[in-house]
Amino acid sequence: MAKKDEQKAKLTGNGTSKGRLQIFVAGFAVEGGDSVLADGFKAIRDLTEAMKGSGVLLPPAPRQKAALAASGAGAATPAAVDEDEETEQGEVVDTEEAEADDAAGEVETSNGNGSGSKRSYSYKTPQFMNDLDVTKAKKDLKAFVAEKNPPDVMAKYLVVVYFLQKYMDIAEVKIDHVYTVFDILGWKAEMPSNPSVPLRDLKSKKHMLTREPGAEGYKLNFKGEQEVEKMK
Repeated sequence: MAKKDEQKAKLTGNGTSKGRLQIFVAGFAVEGGDSVLADGFKAIRDLTEAMKGSGVLLPPAPRQKAALAASGAGAATPAAVDEDEETEQGEVVDTEEAEADDAAGEVETSNGNGSGSKRSYSYKTPQFMNDLDVTKAKKDLKAFVAEKNPPDVMAKYLVVVYFLQKYMDIAEVKIDHVYTVFDILGWKAEMPSNPSVPLRDLKSKKHMLTREPGAEGYKLNFKGEQEVEKMK
């Protein structure tokens, strides 16, 4: 009898020990018409208030992630940006043209800490053209280059294209042509790691070269001709 009285005292809070009762409500399923639903919601609300008043702890409402809330509201999700695909602001790059010029594939390299890998790109190495005999040109190559004295790599690319088109009757100049002439002139070490970039820049940024869709090489336009002809 004394044991029962002690257990009763613990439950009513009159004993020496204190406890806490926690009830977790998983959920309610209510089916029926509007009136039935209204009664069900009222019963849930009354039960919740009663449990709060009795000291029973209710679990906090789960927090929704901002991304899920935005998605549920119909907000647009920003597109992920690949750091390897970032380009200079305002620059328009023809993807097919770039791939045709220099794409030799991607190389996966370890970052050293075992947490992942970083992408890098290898570029197609231009080939020396053994059949490009510059001694048969209408003008001596080295004399022409000395006359123009191009000040930087971009200007050297332009001068080479001009020479090949004007004095060797090459309708479309490819990177292999430029590479071969650079090798002959001792300029090969000045070519960038991606040798095709100056050609694309002369087309897209300087507007001195043109390239027809599907064409293998570049052509000099009137602006490019004027730029070379004014070089001294």
